[in-house]
Amino acid sequence: MIQWEKEGARIVGAVNDSNTERIEWIDILKGLGIISVVWGHTGSKNAFYMFWFHMPLFFFVSGYLYQFRPQQTGVTYLKKKAKHLLVPYLFYLGLLTLSMILKSVWQGQTIGFFIKENWKALLLGGSLLEGVYATFWFTTCLFCVQIVYDYLVRRITWAPFRWAIIAGCFFLAYWESRHWMDSFIPWNMDVGLYALIFYALGHLIKKRQLLKKPNYRNLIFGLSAMIFLGFIYLYSHQILDYGLDMKHRQYYYLGTNLILPLALIMLLTQLSMIINKWSLIKRSLISLGKAAMVIMYLHLASVYLVRQFIAMTPARFFGVGILFPLLFYEIAKRIPYGKPLALGEAEAGFRPELPEFSAKRASGSTSP
Repeated sequence: MIQWEKEGARIVGAVNDSNTERIEWIDILKGLGIISVVWGHTGSKNAFYMFWFHMPLFFFVSGYLYQFRPQQTGVTYLKKKAKHLLVPYLFYLGLLTLSMILKSVWQGQTIGFFIKENWKALLLGGSLLEGVYATFWFTTCLFCVQIVYDYLVRRITWAPFRWAIIAGCFFLAYWESRHWMDSFIPWNMDVGLYALIFYALGHLIKKRQLLKKPNYRNLIFGLSAMIFLGFIYLYSHQILDYGLDMKHRQYYYLGTNLILPLALIMLLTQLSMIINKWSLIKRSLISLGKAAMVIMYLHLASVYLVRQFIAMTPARFFGVGILFPLLFYEIAKRIPYGKPLALGEAEAGFRPELPEFSAKRASGSTSP
C-alpha cells in the first residue's frame, strides 16, 4: 500500500515533484481563468479581450489533468466523467429552471408557456442556451472532448496518427466556422472539434513534463512572450486582426486562433507558478480555482438576481458574479449530497480504488 501511494504521488507530481504544489498552481491558473470568464461578461469596454483565451485555457487545464489508466475501461471512464460533469450540469440546469419558472409564474405566465418557449434550448443545450444559462455549453462540450480524447488514446497507439486526427478536427472546425456558420449540433459537440487540440496539448505538455524541465519551460515562456508582444504590436497598428467566440463557432483567423490562445495560456501558467510563491494572493486564487465550476454556472444568475434591486456596473457585476457563487460553493460542500450534486465530487470519506489495486490487496500484495 505504501509503495502504491508513493507511485501515485509520482505520477501526478508537480512542477517540482510535489503533488500539493501541482494542485496549487493548477488551481491558481483556474482561478485566473474564472476571473477572466466573469470579467468577460461584465460589459466592460475591454471585456472582449478575455474571449481571446479564457475558454481554451480551461480545455488546456482539463487536458493537463487527464490521466490515462489502461486498467480502466472506456465505459468506466465515461461513467466517471458523467458523474463529475453531467450530474452538476443537470443539477444547475434544474435549479435555475425552477427559479425561472417561479419568476414567470410571479409575472403572470403559466408553467406551460415557459416550457413551450424554452424546452428546446433546455433539451438540446449548447448555443441555444442564453441568459442565465449562457455558460452551460462549456460543460457538455468538455464532456464530449474528454470522451473522444480518451477513446483516441485507447484505440490509436501510434501518436502521429492520433495527432493527425486531432489536427484534422481542428481544420474541420475552422471550415465549419467559415462555410457552415448557421450549423447547430446539440450540446455544442461540434465546438469540441476546435477544443480538442487545446485539450491534447495540455496532456502532451504534462506527459512530456515540459513544465518540469527548466530549459524547455524557459523556451516555452520566452516564445509565448515574443508571440504575444509581437501580436499586440500588429493588432494595435491594425496590421493583424483577431477574435474568438467558441460558443458560437467563430474562430476567425486560421493560425492565430491556435497560436495566440496557446501563448496566453502559457504566460498565465508562468504567472500562476510565480503567484504560487505569494501566500496571500495564492490563497485567494486557489479558493476561486476550486470553486471555478460553481462560479461558471451561477455568476450570470447571481447578477440577474441582484440586478432586480440595483443597477449593475462592470465592477458590481464582477463582485456579485464572484462572491455569490463562492458563498454557494462553501455551503454546497458542507451539506449532505452537496458535493456529488453541485460539485461533481464524491462525498467525504469515500475513496474509490483502482481495480487492480483492490485485487492485489486481496491477494496480499502491496506492490503497484
